[in-house]
Amino acid sequence: MNQFPGFTTKDFDVFLIPEFHERMSHLRRNIRPKLAMLGEDLAPKLESLVGHPLYPHTASHARRRINPPDDTWVAFSRSERAYKRYAHFEVGIALDYVFVRFVVKPEGEDDKPQLERYLGQEGPKAFDLKDPSPIFWYRDDHGTDPYPVSAIDAEKAREILQKTKVKSHGFTVGVVFSRSDPVCKSAALVTRSYNAIAHLTPLYRGAVDQVETIDV
Repeated sequence: MNQFPGFTTKDFDVFLIPEFHERMSHLRRNIRPKLAMLGEDLAPKLESLVGHPLYPHTASHARRRINPPDDTWVAFSRSERAYKRYAHFEVGIALDYVFVRFVVKPEGEDDKPQLERYLGQEGPKAFDLKDPSPIFWYRDDHGTDPYPVSAIDAEKAREILQKTKVKSHGFTVGVVFSRSDPVCKSAALVTRSYNAIAHLTPLYRGAVDQVETIDV
């Protein structure tokens, strides 16, 4: 039985709070515990998709000092200690939506070269992903400038590959669920997130050529 209770209207509205310390306080008290529960519910189910354990990491935003985050998430990585260095999945919340994404950050040096090879080899076939919700490629790991993967042709695939190769760029593909979607408001989000990750898993497999877990 899942412990995650779903997100409420107040949870989404946290991102309307303008003052840094107040928003961060609400995120820590109200949102982070729910993301931790979602992570604990979802992580054990993911091994069947990727062939090795994925460990949950709830974002802390510890480096922020001035501007509060516009979204927050729980990430799933093959390392028990970290996630930013590795290809990973994220389930998170912003003002208007919940998102599920496959992410390789700019600093994801452990998997980014392999992802680049995969994108180069597969071209637009790498984006032949299916989900009941539209899947988008994003310019950055915060959901900027969504582009539907269903519209990615050979030219766009080459453009995405070149952007991914830039040291300051990463790679993000995912889906969003509107805050008004009932699935966001209950434990059903755990199952829906699992299904979305299942449809994004081909990208993960393309980026990760070793299945052992990481201890450091």
